[in-house]
Amino acid sequence: MASLFFAYFCCSSFASGQVATISPGDIVSADVLRERLDEAAKTMSKTTIDDLLGAWEANQSVCIGGSASIEGDGLCDAGVVFDGDDGDQKLFPSRKDTWNIVKESSSRISIQSDSFNFLFNPAFGYLVPNDPIAWVCELAGSEIIVCLGPEDNLTYRENAGCATSLCRLHVMMNLRRYSDNEISLMLGPIDTSIANNVGNKFGLFNVVELTRRGVISVPAFLQVEVEIDKVTVSWSFSEESEAQFEIFRKNSLNGIYESIGLVSEMFYEDEGLVPGDYWYRVYATSEENRSRGSNVRKITIEE
Repeated sequence: MASLFFAYFCCSSFASGQVATISPGDIVSADVLRERLDEAAKTMSKTTIDDLLGAWEANQSVCIGGSASIEGDGLCDAGVVFDGDDGDQKLFPSRKDTWNIVKESSSRISIQSDSFNFLFNPAFGYLVPNDPIAWVCELAGSEIIVCLGPEDNLTYRENAGCATSLCRLHVMMNLRRYSDNEISLMLGPIDTSIANNVGNKFGLFNVVELTRRGVISVPAFLQVEVEIDKVTVSWSFSEESEAQFEIFRKNSLNGIYESIGLVSEMFYEDEGLVPGDYWYRVYATSEENRSRGSNVRKITIEE
């Protein structure tokens, strides 16, 4: 349990902008600890169908066989053209899409992609990578997602191993939930030489990382500077967006944070303060969405 707790606080999330930063000079805030503990408890609990529902940004990293040239080309693309490939000089293709996951029944969901097909079964090759596909899926034991392709086109017959006259293509992937807003699906890696493909000793994999849409990054590395009766609060922000920043302040340890300003810049000047202690925290806002809170800084105005 201790190792899981440590891993969550340090490095478990592939979308690190979703949690408050911790740096020297921060106050050990009950607010930050409570949020982290609540999130850690959720990640240690079983994933349910309801945890998967909603709109997601999907980021795929995929390898479908092939051999590498001296320059490293062709290792994972097997000659398949991936529309939407980000074009980075990497050993494997990667691309982004948007998924919408809706509930079909108490145990079943449907996954609809906007632009591409991110799911495939390696036993049947890579199918329609550049067409949007609707999959019907169920969750097995909170850690495996099992999906069936459409009845009209993703099918196979007896000569490909179907026990009846016609079968629907199926896909199975491991599932891991990092937080309410971060999930990854993974197939492989599989050594395709097991299937007598001697031309590829590297393997095959498909990793899809899901980040819930509408979730705003957390303002990071909150800093404070004191000058007589004025405090300048500053922070960093990882997104290029039209987000605004709401500054909260309290003046006692057990007090309640109150909003004192809303700005578009990444700093705020709090002037005319009387002697005493003050705590600061910042949230990013965009339309009706608000991020989690930043780290907390405390200052003292001397008499």
